[in-house]
Amino acid sequence: MQFVNILIRQGHPGPRVPPYRTFDQKRRDAIAHQREDGIPWPVLTDDLDGSTHRAYGMLADPTYLVAIDGRVSFYNTITHAPTLHRALGMLREQKWRGVAGAGYDRRPHLLSTLIAGWPALRRGLPQSIVDLETSAPGSAVAPFILYPLRDLLAPVALRSRPLSPIARATLVIGAVAALMMVTRRQPLTLNRSSSYEL
Repeated sequence: MQFVNILIRQGHPGPRVPPYRTFDQKRRDAIAHQREDGIPWPVLTDDLDGSTHRAYGMLADPTYLVAIDGRVSFYNTITHAPTLHRALGMLREQKWRGVAGAGYDRRPHLLSTLIAGWPALRRGLPQSIVDLETSAPGSAVAPFILYPLRDLLAPVALRSRPLSPIARATLVIGAVAALMMVTRRQPLTLNRSSSYEL
């Protein structure tokens, strides 16, 4: 099994990180990306015209699993490590051939992007914020607010494996309980027995 990243374009261009004008500039950025993000596998560089990006659908943050026969076995429209882990498991069971599961996952797994995406936005300031806020108002605020909480949220948001059924159930119960507390209509009052009364 071999992992490869392909730098397709500047995700959030801005004054400090403008759109690529030369292949050499793009290649240098790929090397810096690999070093700064600690990527242990090769980081390749798409050509200036984005031939690879166009050939694979021009998605913003995709991941493709290619089987040993050279065919796409699975793709994520937005990279999501737990989903890829599951797809790799299916592909391994199939001896690295064929289509893994449905062959794709188009769900918008945005939590990891919201938690860990601030450094990419920061590199493209101020244009990255303007672009995001223009396309989806409020979308640039969440990464700014959540990035400092990444260590706390990482076990859920930045995990590499799917959550166990028990962990999922616990999260759902916790979310429902939190929602109930927030939407409770009557304030809590303390009665004589020092217990909370609804």
